[in-house]
Parts: sequence; C-alpha cells; structure tokens
Amino acid sequence: MRRKYVLAFDARRGTGVREHFFHFMWGYLLPAAHAIIHLQSHTVPHQPQDEFIFGSCGPVMDTKTAEMARLLGVEYSIVQDEREARTPGTTTIVVRRWDSFICDYATYSKLHLAAATLRLLRQAAEYRSIPPILWSARRMTDDFRHLRHAVLASVPPREEGGSCGDDVPCYYILRRSEEPSFYSRDDGRATRPTYGTNRRSLVGIEEAAVALTRPSREVGVFEPGVHPLAQQIRTFRNCKGIVAIRGAELANIVWMDPTSKVIVINAGKFHLAASPAWGLAKLLGIKYIEIDWGENPYPHLSDDLIERIDGLLG
Repeated sequence: MRRKYVLAFDARRGTGVREHFFHFMWGYLLPAAHAIIHLQSHTVPHQPQDEFIFGSCGPVMDTKTAEMARLLGVEYSIVQDEREARTPGTTTIVVRRWDSFICDYATYSKLHLAAATLRLLRQAAEYRSIPPILWSARRMTDDFRHLRHAVLASVPPREEGGSCGDDVPCYYILRRSEEPSFYSRDDGRATRPTYGTNRRSLVGIEEAAVALTRPSREVGVFEPGVHPLAQQIRTFRNCKGIVAIRGAELANIVWMDPTSKVIVINAGKFHLAASPAWGLAKLLGIKYIEIDWGENPYPHLSDDLIERIDGLLG
C-alpha cells in the first residue's frame, strides 16, 4: 500500500519565514529532504513508492522544492494549505527547524558566558524544555553531513559551459538576483517583502572578478538565483571559494568542500548580529572570513576592498 506523508513547516519555532531562501532551505527544504532520505532507507523492496506532500513556500521557492524532489527521485505534490492534505491514512511529519538551531548556534558562539546563560534560561522558560543548542550540536552536524553526502551523490559532478576552466582553482563572486514581483512592497503577496538586490548587493562585481584573476587562480561571477538547484549545488561543490555580501545565498555553503574559503562582506544593517551562515560554516568546519564594511547595503568593490579580498584569497 502506498504511504503518503505531509511535510509540514513548523511555524511555532524561529522567526524566519519559508518564503525567503535561507529559512526555506534550512527551515524546510533540507530537513524535509533529510526526513525523506531516512524514510526511503527503510523502504521494503517491491513496496509501492511513497508520496510526499510539500507545503507551498511561494512561487519562487516552490520551483526549488520540485527540483529537490526530482533529485531525490520521489513522487511529490505541492499544496497551498498543508491542512487540506491531512486526510485519513496520511502521516504528518513536522519538519525540524534547522535554521533556528543554526541561528541560535551562531548567536551563542559569539556571546559572553553571562549573556549566553541568561539567554538559555529565557529560552528554556519559553519552550519549557532544554534548548537544543545544549545537547544536539553533534547530532545536527552529523545530519547535515549525511544530507550533504546523499544529495551530492544525486548531482553529476560537472556540467559543461561553466565560467571557470579546469587548469587553475576557481573562485566566484556571488551576484544577488533582482527582486521577483512576489516580494514587492507595493503589490507582492509575500509575508515579508523585499528580496535580493532590493535588500543589499555588491557593486562592480565584473570588474572585481577581472582584477582578482591571476595565473594561479580564476575568479568568475555566479548568480545562484537564476540557476536550477542542481547547478547551484554543483557550482558550490566544485569551487575553491566564494566572495559574497552577507545574504541568503550563503545557505549553499553546505555543498562546499571543507578546504574551501568563504569571504563575506558585512555591509548594511542586520537583525541578527551573528550571521547564520557563519554559524553553519563553524559547524561544518569551513573557513569563513568576514570583512566589516560599514552600513551602506550597496558597497562598491573598490581598490581597497579588492586588495583585502586578494590577500585573503592567497
């Protein structure tokens, strides 16, 4: 008998919304994929294929949900309201909020002991349980790595037509995507408006890529948001490092080799003092270097900034 699973977003924990890429990836899609992989590993031979029902995360993210389901080779559907899919015989899986754990881990890792203790006590009182940050870091990291291994195994290692060749190490400066109409402040339907370049963006990327290229390394430009999920995974896996402004695109560093470098320009004002991507890199053992560059959310890759990046690339 075919089994049906509803993969439900846990709106009770965390403040991020699943319509935005980082919280979509780490608060819904990746932990949902981990749950699917776990269930598939216990499937009995000749049993009818399971069906997985995802909740909609908006038109932009739903495309990535479909791409992940196809990578995993599962039957799937996407519904606007998860409650309507909870029919008799259907099992509901409340997806773990990995994004909340990563944000907490990043925050606690940068707090002094006294401040961290007070925050832990408040969280324990709020959730009436021991905060996961105290006991689950190793298990979470193991789950991240297990997911990474399983997903990478489903993505071919290289695709023709990349901007970097095979002869020298390749680095990428990440370009943010323009804002889709769904996220517009004026007439968009997103729960939390603004997206991509309407939040922050690097300026002068193409010129900087040329200036940073050396005989010993090639620097290209990559815009994750215009590529299918498989190409995003492949690019992050194959590169030796990335340069980016702080933003949701850094959710993809999970696919990078631990020997790679992540150079992040902190420019603008942020709700969270500690970058979630910094916490993720710390958990995965990836070298993550931050350059603080003021409150202008559109920093120009000037000669001074390029010089600093050049020294960090080595």
